[in-house]
Amino acid sequence: MRALLIWIGVLLLSGAALIELIEGDPGYVLISIWQTRIELSFWLALGILLSVLFAIALLAKFIRLSLQSTHSVVGKLIGGNTHRAARKTSQGLLDFLEGNWKQSRKNLIKGANKSQMPLVNYLAAARSSYELGEEADAQALLHQAEKSVPDSELAVALTQARMQFRDKKYEQCLGTLTRAKRVSPSHPVVLDLLRQVYETVQEWKPLLELLPELKKSKILKKEELRLLELKIYGAKLEAATEKERVDSVWKKVPSSLKKDSALIATYAQRLSGVGAEGDSEHILRTSLEKNWDETLLRLYGLVEGKDTAKQLLNGETWLKARPGNALLMLTLGRLCMRNQLWGRAREYFESSLQLQKDPNAYAELARLLAHLGEHEKSTQYYQQGLLMSAPDLQDLPLPVQQ
Repeated sequence: MRALLIWIGVLLLSGAALIELIEGDPGYVLISIWQTRIELSFWLALGILLSVLFAIALLAKFIRLSLQSTHSVVGKLIGGNTHRAARKTSQGLLDFLEGNWKQSRKNLIKGANKSQMPLVNYLAAARSSYELGEEADAQALLHQAEKSVPDSELAVALTQARMQFRDKKYEQCLGTLTRAKRVSPSHPVVLDLLRQVYETVQEWKPLLELLPELKKSKILKKEELRLLELKIYGAKLEAATEKERVDSVWKKVPSSLKKDSALIATYAQRLSGVGAEGDSEHILRTSLEKNWDETLLRLYGLVEGKDTAKQLLNGETWLKARPGNALLMLTLGRLCMRNQLWGRAREYFESSLQLQKDPNAYAELARLLAHLGEHEKSTQYYQQGLLMSAPDLQDLPLPVQQ
């Protein structure tokens, strides 16, 4: 309270001193503008100047507040549009995941203009149109997607390629993927889609050329790559129609794959198919001696080697180590047939059937017995083999023989 009284006293004294100063020496200010002269006391001029400065300050503050208000309103409007676009986009993507294609496309297109990621809107909308069967609309949306975002060619191409692959438009799909590969040569999705297309249309040469890139990208697991490689070389072997071509393909097979029994079997069958049964027998025999495999054993009994007697001898050598192998008995029976050893062939076929009932063994024994004149037994074996070949044959009522 005391300090307040002191301040009031100071202000009153200061005011009185100022008034006395103004009255004692009013000062003089002359303003000359062109032909106009304005004469003012110093204190009046000072008061006008301060008043003008105060007015300017007030006006500046008013303008600043107005601009802030306008900016706030515009910001709210823009922010509201962005929020609505985000909401439409979110709903559209949810509809997309639920498979509600029509509603998905509608919401995604509405949200595209103000979306922060319009490419996603247009690509998903294009896929929705595709699912609705509206191909022209899907293409238009893909074009819009490419226009909406620079450097979106790869994403658009991959979306288009997937649609073409599903529609079995393989030639167009390959063209699209070729363009995508130019944009991104090592992109894993591009490489995997190319693999799928080549495999579907059985284009083995370009698929074989693609293998190093597939290995490098590690898209497929090691076993998947191995199976793919086996499939490629197997198909190339099967397509070969001359012995030179068959051997040429086999030379290119990696050494690790030459141990695969299924691929060896394919190679042996193609050799037989082009008239090189002697080479086929040699391949099968050496493979069986290294790694016993029943698929190769079955084929061994079906090829005619250069020396059929030696071929039979080789088979009987294997029998010492595998006396209870039904398939080996069947194979030896067939080799005896090639050597015209009818009695031994019959024994092997009968022994095979004692170990395991098999339609092929029944058929071989029935055919042999028919040529030996034992028609009744032959008919019985044919019937048993036929019944085994028809597992769905039910026990139905039959007419009684008279």
